[in-house]
Amino acid sequence: MKRLFFVLAIALTATVSSRPALATKEFGLQFAKQYVDDSKNEDFKKLAAEAKCNACHIDGQEKKKHNPYGESLKALGLLKKPYMEMIKKEPEKARMEIEAIFKKAEEKKAEGSDKTFGERIKAGLLPGGDAKGKQSTEKLTSFTTPPADFVDLFDGKSMDGWKINESPKSWAIEDGCIVCQGDRSHLFFVGDKKPFKNFHFKADVKTMPNSNAGIYFHTAFQPDGWPKKGFECQVNNSYKGDPKRTSSLYSVKDVLEPAAKDNEWYTQEIIVQGKLVTLKVNGKTLVEYTEPNDLQAGKDFERKLDEGTFALQAHDPGSKVYFKNLMVKRLD
Repeated sequence: MKRLFFVLAIALTATVSSRPALATKEFGLQFAKQYVDDSKNEDFKKLAAEAKCNACHIDGQEKKKHNPYGESLKALGLLKKPYMEMIKKEPEKARMEIEAIFKKAEEKKAEGSDKTFGERIKAGLLPGGDAKGKQSTEKLTSFTTPPADFVDLFDGKSMDGWKINESPKSWAIEDGCIVCQGDRSHLFFVGDKKPFKNFHFKADVKTMPNSNAGIYFHTAFQPDGWPKKGFECQVNNSYKGDPKRTSSLYSVKDVLEPAAKDNEWYTQEIIVQGKLVTLKVNGKTLVEYTEPNDLQAGKDFERKLDEGTFALQAHDPGSKVYFKNLMVKRLD
């Protein structure tokens, strides 16, 4: 893997052919760490190494020209002078900035493409095209932003916009991730006063073996206990104490077979539109639930569509779960 890091560090001159060598190295290392190191797809690893500078450029064309992914990174500020200076003076901050740019670029896509750059990477494809940086159609020459952009809920470095109710030691931030492990606790998003009603939520999640957690929506802050308001999207790939697996709409419409694996990142999506709730894992729909018009809220747990905020759950000391790339876009 060190060799691959070196290849990418040199290969992804993207954007930095006239810039300091440090910037080139940092970009390559961060790209490898974020997308290649944890990948189980050996073909993708080979493709990344083969592409070299064509990860962002186009084979046979001058280096000032970029493929759609390179143009996207450029437009997001990767080449700005203050940013390049930051790499020299504040390398740790620079790494976080690079990761933030990568995350934003994941939501972009080439004109005419049906996949965002992030979806291409997850599918084992290079974001900007083939190993020569070329697309399958001449129309794919620039990037475009999806109609409605997602808004980040987590800045990757602090709990700003979030509020812990009990057992604060159950929460930590590690390597740009929110990590839960400890006594029961819930971390509520409080960064937007306007409640969320119809929305599309995404988060990348990784569970350790025999771990349990959850993602709540349409909920509200409460000082202790299991959240009464809203619904829980289950996070559980192997926890022995509960058969309800990842992406269950907890105790409403449950999933009994694991849709993801421990120690591997997966993307959880929660979409609420009117009376319909859709839960997806890695793009696959696992739950579709339409709430009956005459449904009454439960006594202990309401589990009735309304509006509210999001919350993450720390379930118990033996469970450890990572969350990153939490984002949402409103649908109303």
